[in-house]
Amino acid sequence: MAEFIMEAIGNIFHPLTLVLMNLGVFLGIIFGAIPGLSGNLGIILLVPFTVNMRLSDAIIFLTAIFCGGEFGGSISAILINTPGTNSATCTMLEGYPLAKRGHARKALMTALSASFIGGIISSLALLVFAPAIASFTLKFGPPEYFAMSFFGLSIIASLCGNSLSRGLIGGCIGILLSLVGMDSITGSTRFTFGVVELLRGLTLIAILTGLFAIPNILEKIHVKDAGKEGAQIIQMDKKDKLTLAELLSMKWLILKSSVLGCIIGAVPGAGAGIASFISYNEAKRTSRTPEKFGTGMLEGIAAPEAANNGVTSASLIPLLTLGIPGSPSAAAMIGAFSLKGLSLGPTLFRNQAGIMYTIMAGLVLVNVFMLLQGTFLSGLAARITKVPETVLAALLVVICAAGAYSVNGSALDVKVFVLFGGVAYVLGLMKIPAVPVVLGFVLGDMVDYNLRRGLTMCGGNLWVFITRPITLAILVLMILFLAYNGIQNARGSRQIRESGDKA
Repeated sequence: MAEFIMEAIGNIFHPLTLVLMNLGVFLGIIFGAIPGLSGNLGIILLVPFTVNMRLSDAIIFLTAIFCGGEFGGSISAILINTPGTNSATCTMLEGYPLAKRGHARKALMTALSASFIGGIISSLALLVFAPAIASFTLKFGPPEYFAMSFFGLSIIASLCGNSLSRGLIGGCIGILLSLVGMDSITGSTRFTFGVVELLRGLTLIAILTGLFAIPNILEKIHVKDAGKEGAQIIQMDKKDKLTLAELLSMKWLILKSSVLGCIIGAVPGAGAGIASFISYNEAKRTSRTPEKFGTGMLEGIAAPEAANNGVTSASLIPLLTLGIPGSPSAAAMIGAFSLKGLSLGPTLFRNQAGIMYTIMAGLVLVNVFMLLQGTFLSGLAARITKVPETVLAALLVVICAAGAYSVNGSALDVKVFVLFGGVAYVLGLMKIPAVPVVLGFVLGDMVDYNLRRGLTMCGGNLWVFITRPITLAILVLMILFLAYNGIQNARGSRQIRESGDKA
């Protein structure tokens, strides 16, 4: 392990790697600060442009966008009362009232400091736990991989809100799309309709950009008064600083929120939004003055921001060790690996250990650069939020089309991008979330492949999926997970009905 860490340290201090780290953080802050965009969207748009990068550089660059985006969302939340990302909603509840009282810089420095600490703890969690989990999963065979990927599909239950049926429809659409192309076991063609270019299957990047970027673009095109400037930005006083005493008074809250974010981030399907709300509620619950929350409490800024960035690196644990994405950004990371011809899972740590440790160690340095850039870029990023929506929409269309084309140099991928933009619009009208579609697409082929391999290995005996201890344990966990989500959804539906009756 020591030799891999030394190799990683040498790699992350390569001049090009340092440049890409800083560029990723900068772009992430900008994407996060612009309402309607996000670090996730930045990753999806820029994955195609990593095709000529080294794998470690590509993943560090994309994760730097994610880290920067989580902090960037707090900038517009604090200064213009509009969260740049969903996970910055709680930050807005305390940050904007504090900024109106003349403490905008202090609010931003609190968010930045908490984001930095949460990001560092998250990176260390990835460095410690991912190799151990990967070593354990090396014992997996086809039945275990089937159970694990099937468990991944069950995450749809936590991604579809109170409508499980709509989530299942989205997941089934994704699974169907994953079967397009040549069967990797028999070599037969499936759903190609005579189009030779479809033999290799649909391209993940084209689907991602279509499903997630097009709805953003259409929304900006239809925004009323799109040419007008954004909301008035609160000016910052350079003398308004976060003191060391104020930061130290929140040390245990930030630590607890960071750890909570790491735990939630390691659970596929949870995400930064859930982590921020839970941490905010916990900060309010344990506060000595809970009645002051909503008026501009520093604790109410620090807790969700520490949790947001606690999610970032920890969310790579199931992705790198098990190959299970739990969010659009994680699915986009799979796109970066596929561009390099590599499959995610425990074998990466056996065959590409140097690259894996480079990625994990690099994320620690990414958070240091986020702290440095955030100190100087907060005011600039806030002013970029005033860019007219129509200009942003035009830029996004060009970037998406170029990105879809650049992966394979195929005009078909541009057509797929446009087609899935239309699909995303229809799904939106039907209130079917897009994330289950992506999850079904990424995991569908994995479930199909390992199910058939497992049956072949055991002569068609289905009992192999129940009698093997690890497989049985995973399936039991999946059942418990589904039962828990079913109870939560039922409880949420009941509360909605009760509130409606009272109204």
